[in-house]
Amino acid sequence: MIRDTTAISARVAITMYCAIQSRELLEAWQHSGYDRYGWLILLLWTLPIFMQRLFAHQHAITEKQTMIMMPVALLFTIVGLTGSLRVLQHVGLAIALAGWVPFSLIQGAWLVSAIAWMPAFGWIGSRLFSGYIFPARLLLAGTAVSIFIAAIRRKQRKKT
Repeated sequence: MIRDTTAISARVAITMYCAIQSRELLEAWQHSGYDRYGWLILLLWTLPIFMQRLFAHQHAITEKQTMIMMPVALLFTIVGLTGSLRVLQHVGLAIALAGWVPFSLIQGAWLVSAIAWMPAFGWIGSRLFSGYIFPARLLLAGTAVSIFIAAIRRKQRKKT
């Protein structure tokens, strides 16, 4: 099966654009006490992307099926840039990353859990559960990732 390089190139370009526009995440993760380990949560949160890409059969991944999320990610990022709303830029990045896996209802729940690695979660947590921000991030992202990976593995078992 020949892969559609145009779809892959567009997905890579949009994901990189969204990541570059969210580059202040690095500063927040370095300097904000509430967001200190957000980068670690992002790595945990992206695990299903790598699991899907590394362990799925090549014919099981169709490149065009999730392209609809890329323009949405671009829209959120551009609106965030225009209105100086960084949270929208972060949502755009999350949507771009989520566009790398096939769409499903479980993917939607996993996408919502992206708030766990965003500085907005640190801001909310500082007001509601100040001493437990990292455990709350870990619980939210870890639960969503575990459920999503279990669903991916179940799909792979059914196909074989």
